[in-house]
Amino acid sequence: MFKKKLLPGLTAVGIYPEGVCVVRVERAGGHEPSVTCFDFRPWEAGGDQGKLLTRLAAQYHLDRARCTTLLEMSDYSLLLTEAPDVPSEELRSALRWRIKDLIDFHINDATMDVFDLPGEKVTGRARPMYAVAARSTAIQKRVDLLTGAGINLDVIDIPELAQRNLAALLPEDTQGMVLLSFAQASGLLTITRQGELYLSRSMDTGLESLTRSSDPAAFFDRVVLEVQRSLDYYDSHFRQAPISNVVLTPAAREVPGLAEHLTANLNGTVSVMDLSRLLTVVQDVPPAQQALCLNTLGAALRVEEKAL
Repeated sequence: MFKKKLLPGLTAVGIYPEGVCVVRVERAGGHEPSVTCFDFRPWEAGGDQGKLLTRLAAQYHLDRARCTTLLEMSDYSLLLTEAPDVPSEELRSALRWRIKDLIDFHINDATMDVFDLPGEKVTGRARPMYAVAARSTAIQKRVDLLTGAGINLDVIDIPELAQRNLAALLPEDTQGMVLLSFAQASGLLTITRQGELYLSRSMDTGLESLTRSSDPAAFFDRVVLEVQRSLDYYDSHFRQAPISNVVLTPAAREVPGLAEHLTANLNGTVSVMDLSRLLTVVQDVPPAQQALCLNTLGAALRVEEKAL
């Protein structure tokens, strides 16, 4: 029997309350990433998710593609901690006991991974690192859903790293940058430099409060405060040059006045990400779909071989 040849690139399958998004990114040596597939399908009324996923798997040959998906932020905890002084093969085991009281589910029900923070090691200070503790049941549920539909699931990722991948497209990332994204009820702030994630914060400020509040400026101020606190932490904990670039991702709804408010209240340059200048996309994608599926695109931009 001949083994099926895998399709080029990485395909991300994003599961949202509104529907499912399929994004494939291919890379050719020396060229910018190319988005060769971008499709969003709303869930069918009364239909189950598996049937729609099975049709998409057949249409885009997802049984022959390297595929990734993202956990929902409620299904895991991303914890900044210190690396215990143990041999590398004992690291995960030692960290399990260090973080067991920091998560809201039992450590025996957690699947863990770790990744280092970049930068110089400071003498006399423990090496900082991130630990990801995900609910094993949530991982299994997603695996069962996608593989049951005939999707070749290779990697499970998290939104913070997907946003890191998006930031790496921008020239501002060379010197370091803050990237802000907003969903309906929440936001995500990441600080990256040269393709590395230094810091992330989730925010309870989302598009709903930023656009439909009777006093949006109060919520704008919350965003300013989160950016300032995050940059203060970055400046005090990492031996890097200060960051002066803040970038907003495309949003599903325009937020009038936010960029101007950030510009007026932060010391730095504020801009909005323009995906059309950063990626080659083989088809026209409506801006609302771009915004909704942004994390799925970020997941498809993953370049590491290591899985979560």
